[in-house]
Amino acid sequence: MSKNILIIDDDEMSRGLLRMVLEYDGCECVEAENGASGLSLIESKSIDIVILDNAMPVMTGMEFLDRLQHIPHKSDIPIIMVTGFLNAVIRENATRLGAYAIIRKPYDIGELRDIVAQLCPSAAATRRHSFIVANMSQTYSPPPG
Repeated sequence: MSKNILIIDDDEMSRGLLRMVLEYDGCECVEAENGASGLSLIESKSIDIVILDNAMPVMTGMEFLDRLQHIPHKSDIPIIMVTGFLNAVIRENATRLGAYAIIRKPYDIGELRDIVAQLCPSAAATRRHSFIVANMSQTYSPPPG
């Protein structure tokens, strides 16, 4: 059974690339461009994991984490926060607000895939080949035959 992942990031290219990789791994993905849109989706859809940017317009990742704590039956969804501005205060606040993992941007896509696989073993089992991701572009070589 595939996991439903919500990707919240104001950068459309980042969302699209991450979605492509995770869907290749067998996950179902939906996207939101900010925390407010993400909250709307989380209330209307079944979401198993959230990958959350921090620095976004309208509602930041920290604000999203804070508001998520007040939504019944949704506060236990694992959140993977990705941020280009990681420091001790952000790490402490994100952890206090329930983030499962916090990763500095630019992140290693393999590290993120490993965290998703910990939360979603069925996605890891569907990985047949690896993506090579560099400079926001992807390369895939299909198997011979």
